[in-house]
Amino acid sequence: MNMNDYRNVTDRIRPDDRCREEVLSMRTEETKRKSIKHRPAGRVIAAAVAAAVMACGGTAAAAKLGAFDKLINKKDRTLTYESGYTGPIDKFDRNEYEKIAPHAVSFEEVSHAENEFFSVDLDSAYFDGTELILGFTGSMKNGNPEGFSTVNGWGTLEINGQSVRPDRMDGQVIPGWGCSFVIDEGTTNNFTGSMTCILPYAARFDGSAELTVNICGLFTNERITSDENRSYSYEIMPERQENRLSMSQTVTADTSLVRQVNRTAEQDGFSLTVYSITPAMMICKSSYPESYDIAMNEEIINGTSDGHVHSPHPMCIVFDDKGNFIEPLSMDPIKMGDNEWAAASVSTDSSYLTIKWCDKNCESNENGSVEYDDQYGHHSFGYLAEMTLDLT
Repeated sequence: MNMNDYRNVTDRIRPDDRCREEVLSMRTEETKRKSIKHRPAGRVIAAAVAAAVMACGGTAAAAKLGAFDKLINKKDRTLTYESGYTGPIDKFDRNEYEKIAPHAVSFEEVSHAENEFFSVDLDSAYFDGTELILGFTGSMKNGNPEGFSTVNGWGTLEINGQSVRPDRMDGQVIPGWGCSFVIDEGTTNNFTGSMTCILPYAARFDGSAELTVNICGLFTNERITSDENRSYSYEIMPERQENRLSMSQTVTADTSLVRQVNRTAEQDGFSLTVYSITPAMMICKSSYPESYDIAMNEEIINGTSDGHVHSPHPMCIVFDDKGNFIEPLSMDPIKMGDNEWAAASVSTDSSYLTIKWCDKNCESNENGSVEYDDQYGHHSFGYLAEMTLDLT
């Protein structure tokens, strides 16, 4: 896999500054099988009903919500860090839980684990046969005296007793998956979290399977310490084998959630293929004329008069049929069954897509400019090509 192939996937919408956690060890423990039930599509409405119950003097127990329901407003929440920076409470989790939550399942009996550092329940899951999102609730055993709002970590995954590791396009072996928790609004030590896993092609399944997840280490980036060599996030649960939090559940794939599209828009060597759309994501792949890579590589090798690379380095920005920017998801490329690699964006129910191919090296050019706003600010790029793709 060469770098140009990698760009054809990862430059689909725009560069991503996602932080990938490197993990080094793993261990598994057996826990008993738990049963699950499909939760009704109207479960999201339960949040409003529960709020009304509380307003009328109902008990907190009557208003208890599952992890996915509480994650719905996560993208809209902000956090001010010790450095003074204010931004999304979890900028790397771009899942649109309002679309995902109605299709998650709630476990009849949650799977619980705790140690001297953290207490956690695995209470729900979304699984469409390819993408698995686990929902957790938890709390710090010390009561969170520091007042932290976020907890990050990593974990390992087994399916029917077999270790499952993420696919990596660059060939690196990473045995774990990232997870994150955010504090529930109005509380001091109640956290809700998730772990998103795109299963490797060989590990995907259509029926039911026993899943075991081990949360192996927890930390927060709200407090950073540094020495002369590196910086360290504040450690909440050290990455030691005896600390691992192990939980198991039986998970059933709902492949009816997958809408196969398999359509391509192409123009002058630029192309975008949409493979499928689920409530959780749209899987697609872009490519652009080989001449751009050739020209850019020649400038890198031979240099230019001012020492900068000027060859257009294209990417595409995708909009729905109402002109709304379709945001990329912060995840590694996805390996497809034909050994091709694809990228993922948030889901859409749009009837068609507008794709604008942009030059990342400039603000605008003689053809005009493309502008959009997302949670990271305003972006303006010159564009090289524009096309539409019918999804109906």
